[in-house]
Amino acid sequence: MKKLIDRHRDIQYTVTNIEPDLWSWSFEINGKIKRGTTRARLDLLAQRRVCTIIDRELKSLARSKPREPD
Repeated sequence: MKKLIDRHRDIQYTVTNIEPDLWSWSFEINGKIKRGTTRARLDLLAQRRVCTIIDRELKSLARSKPREPD
């Protein structure tokens, strides 16, 4: 089993190979832990998919944050 720990946009994430071509991932943003799985043959592709998910979550948080009055 291969386990990778890395950072993307200052968010630490882990990617673990749980069976051939199946990867489990997890990361934490603002105290909320996100977990899931993805299918990928290569570890770099699995990491790239997790980075895309992190970007999506950060963008969603930025959109939902109330703007301060000018």
